[in-house]
Amino acid sequence: MSELVERLRTVREKIIRITEERRLLRERIAALGATERERIQQLDVLQARVAELEKENEVLRASRSPQASTDTLGTKQRIDELVNEIDRCLELLNT
Repeated sequence: MSELVERLRTVREKIIRITEERRLLRERIAALGATERERIQQLDVLQARVAELEKENEVLRASRSPQASTDTLGTKQRIDELVNEIDRCLELLNT
């Protein structure tokens, strides 16, 4: 009879332990669900910000296009001048 009582006591302890584990797991699931919702909200905000910045970038690119080609031409000319000057310096060094 004492063996049966001991087995029942062991089963009862396991049930208590499993019930506590279940409760902890449910709490963890709830916390993870809240974290997931927060992350989804952050993702939505960040995606909206990226879209906003992309639009702003397009506006800036469109407004800079004529100026950019002029700047590029001036930059190329300056690079050519510097290359020619370097070539002259190298000639002087070699003679």
